[in-house]
Amino acid sequence: MKKNLAMLLLCFVCGSAFAQTFKADTSLIFNPTEKQKEAFYTKTPPPGLAIYQKNGKTLVLLAAVHGPKSIPAVQYAFDTYHPQVSLVEREPGQPFVSCIKGEDGYTAALSARNNIPLVRSDLDLEGQWKYAQKLGFSYEDFQMLWMIRSAYGFASQEGKQTSAAQEIKDYKRTIHNPAWGELFTEERLLAYFQEHYNRDFNSTDFIALYQDLMNRHPKKWVKKTPFYQIHVVDRVYRSVFMLENITAALNEYQTVFSEMGAGHFIEISKALKKMLGKPQYITADQIPPQVVWEDCNLEGLQEKVLVP
Repeated sequence: MKKNLAMLLLCFVCGSAFAQTFKADTSLIFNPTEKQKEAFYTKTPPPGLAIYQKNGKTLVLLAAVHGPKSIPAVQYAFDTYHPQVSLVEREPGQPFVSCIKGEDGYTAALSARNNIPLVRSDLDLEGQWKYAQKLGFSYEDFQMLWMIRSAYGFASQEGKQTSAAQEIKDYKRTIHNPAWGELFTEERLLAYFQEHYNRDFNSTDFIALYQDLMNRHPKKWVKKTPFYQIHVVDRVYRSVFMLENITAALNEYQTVFSEMGAGHFIEISKALKKMLGKPQYITADQIPPQVVWEDCNLEGLQEKVLVP
């Protein structure tokens, strides 16, 4: 009798452990159509929170608009749900946006202050380059993708105009790997940019250009640019890695906070629904005014790797 009872107890424990094990179906990750994106943005305009609860676990996911508009949602999520781990859309080894200017930096700051680990859930740069290369893009295409992003960040945060020489210098310092290919010369960069974007790099308004390139309804010329073409396929590939990190976090922690651009959230939404069920949505207008941490810092930040 005791032996049978012990066996039943063991089976119950095993069954409970199995029930707590989440598995994501990455085959459900998809590249949404314009109609699907518009339907999502109309119903749940970002920045907003999607709250999933299953088997005693909670996922608080921020579908972000990159920048300060998403910071109140981060503050609300931490104060209301008290996550035990946080995940951010930021590549390993890359700097966070200033913590008062971007949701990834602010999440890192709150994680440090609350003494919880932070996970960079985005794919590393080498993985992104290899994927772009596999799809037939050149190293020049990949370099320009990051230089446009950098130029936009510099213009939006510092309010200053960049230059080809400055972007080459910054890219060499932060991203370039000689094994991947040759670094742009200034002359070649200017010629490449003129060829593919029909502009002079040194006088381009990168805020306006970036807004065109990232528009939910891109113009015909935008769709022809290497930036747009890489961004679309690379984003879906990165979404796979983000979903794998969310899954690993749920299998280790009770309450997980994750932030990512709204585009990534749409791409993994079907997989999340299959794994966790329907979420409760909290839109930005439903979040009460927040007192944000104005002098935030990253002192004491602990980073953790969940998916190598």
